[in-house]
Amino acid sequence: MPDRRPAGRHRLDAVTGHLPETAGDRDAARSAHRSAARRTTSLPERRHLEARANRLTP
Repeated sequence: MPDRRPAGRHRLDAVTGHLPETAGDRDAARSAHRSAARRTTSLPERRHLEARANRLTP
């Protein structure tokens, strides 16, 4: 079955997470990083994004 996720979409979510993170919006950043982690097919990248999301958890 072909992968139907848009190519590079996880990168957009990752950037979408970085911007609110730098602005102090931890909830939006955490949500975007988790979304990016779910979308990537790369295990190392998924672990990195999940770690960033977990770092923002109160």
